[in-house]
Amino acid sequence: MSRKLSVILLAMLALVGAMSLKTVVVAHGNGSVIMANGGAPQPPVPWK
Repeated sequence: MSRKLSVILLAMLALVGAMSLKTVVVAHGNGSVIMANGGAPQPPVPWK
């Protein structure tokens, strides 16, 4: 049981660290949201 608890604890710590890092990045950003596509619509898929 101790091993399961340690794995759960490590996962929780990783999630908390990721959320706090996201909070720091958003707080220090310039207000623009970076998206994978740059906010532009997806290009049409060419027909095959």
